[in-house]
Amino acid sequence: LWENVRNLTLQSTAPALVYEEGSLIKRSVRDLYNKDIDEILVSGEDGYREAKDFMRMLMPSHAKVVQPYRDTTPIFVRNGIEAQLDRMLQPQVTLKSGGYIIINQTEALVSIDVNSGRSTKEHSIEDTALHTNLEAAEEVARQLRLRDLAGLIVIDFIDMEENRNNRSVEKRLKDHLKNDRARIQVGRISHFGLMEMSRQRIRASVLESTMKPCPHCGGTGHV
Repeated sequence: LWENVRNLTLQSTAPALVYEEGSLIKRSVRDLYNKDIDEILVSGEDGYREAKDFMRMLMPSHAKVVQPYRDTTPIFVRNGIEAQLDRMLQPQVTLKSGGYIIINQTEALVSIDVNSGRSTKEHSIEDTALHTNLEAAEEVARQLRLRDLAGLIVIDFIDMEENRNNRSVEKRLKDHLKNDRARIQVGRISHFGLMEMSRQRIRASVLESTMKPCPHCGGTGHV
């Protein structure tokens, strides 16, 4: 990629475009692919060619990983992607333990509220809170990337008595943020169970790019 930019720069007469942000296919290959992935299936001949050519340029020895999707069932239907896309627009995300998080995006900040819900498998309230918070920390890191959430983010974890449990939750969140391309600053969990963090805005969030305010209520949710 750098060689292409360099060659274009040397061969062009200013003003000239030497690089622009790639298409969704190119961004997906660049941002999400790693050596642990065995196969990339691409639907449509044009999309397949674009992904294949980009992988040849990016990592030539891994080009064979990119394969065309040939099944008659649409790829999004077969893999349940459409249902996942629908869930990305919902404020509530259910955790495997029975707990859930509520994500609210406002002009000032993004608030994320963690609730234990039906998660009562542990022997004590503290253990339930820790287990739910650890699970929520992992899901929060995932949702930030999926929804392209940015700016000031405040997470309201379930209150815990033990400081070491708070440190465990902080570490779990930081560990799962390591693969995020955006610049991130993470604070510590306060006495009130709140954690503040900031995430670089790379592009508009999913909500901003796919939805618009309701013409009846003006986006307030009240009529």
